[in-house]
Amino acid sequence: MDKNLYSVVSLVGFLLEDKLENLDYEACRLPKLDKSQLGDPEKGLWEFWGQDAEMLKKHNLVARDPSLDIQRRAVAIDFGTSSTVVAVDTRNGGQELLRIGVRDFFQAVEAKQFENPTILECLDFSAFKKVWQSQVYRPRLNWDWMRASHESQTSFRDNPGDTAILACMIPRLKQWALRSAEDNLLRITGRQGVEVVIPHHIERNPIRGQPIEVNADDIFDPIEVYAWYLGMAINWRGRGVFLNYHLSFPVKYPLEVKNSILASFRRGLQRSLPASLIEHYPQVLNEFAVNDLASEPAAYAASALQYLKVEPTDKGIIYAVFDFGGGTSDFDFGVLRWATDEEEDQGYDRVFEHLASSGDNFLGGENLLEHLVYESFKSNLDELRKDRIQFTRPIDAEAFAGSEAFIAATQAAQTNTIILAAKLRTFMEGAALQLDSQLKLDLLDVNGEKKLCILNLNLEALDYLLAERIKRGVQTFLAELARVISKLTNKQAAGPIHFLLAGNGNHSRHIQALCNIEAKEWQTLCSQAFGDSTPEIIIYPPLPLDESKPHAPTAKTGVALGLLQVSPGKNTLLLNKLVEQQGGQAPFSWYVGRMRRNVFKPIIEPQAAYGEWFDLGPLQASVFNLLTSTSPRAATGLALGDPELTMHSLAFPVAPATGAMLYVRITAPNQLEYTATSQVDELENSQLQKLQLG
Repeated sequence: MDKNLYSVVSLVGFLLEDKLENLDYEACRLPKLDKSQLGDPEKGLWEFWGQDAEMLKKHNLVARDPSLDIQRRAVAIDFGTSSTVVAVDTRNGGQELLRIGVRDFFQAVEAKQFENPTILECLDFSAFKKVWQSQVYRPRLNWDWMRASHESQTSFRDNPGDTAILACMIPRLKQWALRSAEDNLLRITGRQGVEVVIPHHIERNPIRGQPIEVNADDIFDPIEVYAWYLGMAINWRGRGVFLNYHLSFPVKYPLEVKNSILASFRRGLQRSLPASLIEHYPQVLNEFAVNDLASEPAAYAASALQYLKVEPTDKGIIYAVFDFGGGTSDFDFGVLRWATDEEEDQGYDRVFEHLASSGDNFLGGENLLEHLVYESFKSNLDELRKDRIQFTRPIDAEAFAGSEAFIAATQAAQTNTIILAAKLRTFMEGAALQLDSQLKLDLLDVNGEKKLCILNLNLEALDYLLAERIKRGVQTFLAELARVISKLTNKQAAGPIHFLLAGNGNHSRHIQALCNIEAKEWQTLCSQAFGDSTPEIIIYPPLPLDESKPHAPTAKTGVALGLLQVSPGKNTLLLNKLVEQQGGQAPFSWYVGRMRRNVFKPIIEPQAAYGEWFDLGPLQASVFNLLTSTSPRAATGLALGDPELTMHSLAFPVAPATGAMLYVRITAPNQLEYTATSQVDELENSQLQKLQLG
């Protein structure tokens, strides 16, 4: 442990060099230390605890016992695709949001700053790695080696034409964690030119109650590093040392993905604790905990309903959440009610019953922006062809004739996409319909050379693309609500459905137009979903930013603040029926079936039971084309070739020529097990194969 502690001599050296005040600032831009922090008997530094008293007195330095600053209040973290929100309970029972990685913590607080960008920027990986792999607790890192959040986001968006900046960025850490083992390894290049290959994310849990150990063979885990930056801001010496952390996840996240993310946060957050605390009071690690608490939309419902003063009833009120975020859109349905007598005896006042969930994997703000870029480049192919300019294609976009010459996964193509995205972001997010009809941009050709290009943009066509895609998302949400409404009303819940718009995507002008209960288009959408029996629906717009109340819940911060409201001891019981039924695993979230008369026919639907065999139909010449989709549109019919439909050609060379049927069962949220046989009673003895769905 000694090698991970600052010695008095090294700290005195810092003092003589006038650097001790930068102890926190140099590593993660926390406020610089003032003289009272160093020499005031009521303050002092954790790093000095246990060091030679005479040496400290000689240099007018004061040690601080870190155990005096242990806080047993809850910390909530909403780890998001685009941004992450951190909330903590205050001493008087209130709630406080934290800023991570801002340039100056003394600058005036803006509510938007609590949406901390989920991004890392690698500048000098060799220097970072040397310290990160040799010092466990509060390693002496430098902001000029690795940085995170707001300042990294500024570098990313303000300098989109610099490939050196793009190459050293690790954005969308949450999506990286979802990559399967078959995906390509992530590669970044630091500003010093060192290429880093980042291995696939795996679960690396610290041993409960024991200090973490590091060595030169440790793999680089960007989520662990990002969690360390969060922890340094949370466990700031002006706030205290926190031991209890709660995270939220989308309902459909597989258990193994949640566990690997939680493990990374356990390591990163624990490494932000003072080294002297671990050395002198190692028993505190028995209290240190980082756990999954609630789904993101359920946490938002907890925060929003209370903020909106929507009270539960004995029978329960129905809520439906449309969480339109940066990566995906999640749908969540449940009931909020007062506790029963038995639940009150356990200390609970209110109960959230989560009963159904779904979502649109491709309806996210960043994905929509990629589509705007893609369509804009497509409409300017003649201009791009002259200088051999390439770009990228969204995962759910259709290829076009000749696209092989223009679509690439190179840094130049990614840079071109980012450059145009920076110009189109305001158009997508803004309330007004404004866009320059012509843009002059320096884009990169296939050789990485800058070329001045003039792009013509069609405002009406791009806005129509946005409107139709968002409309399709609302249609699928209402279709899913219609599909599960019997589950909600079976709980004896009464009254209207409280429809909550969560996530920053719901600030879109198109959402505002669609979700207007008086508008004809809303009534048409409801008729399509419910027929002549549309239930009463109350629509609540996304909670707004309020600069006069920066710690109040918003469309984004509501998740973290909601987590605090349902944390242990807050008298709220969370009942997640879907997860309980699968032993803690996320529910199955796919439609699985075959084509019938040119339309996809699902045979297995989301939330189907694990381990149960389904008959998908007969093989044709020892082949079966299995179709899968996560889109709720699958329930109403998808045509072959739709980007939200995937075909898996399954071949069975030794299957019987006639009579063989395909049998499938669910083994994980994104995994099937299948076989082909003509003997139903021999299923368990058949040769089983696995199919990964995403």
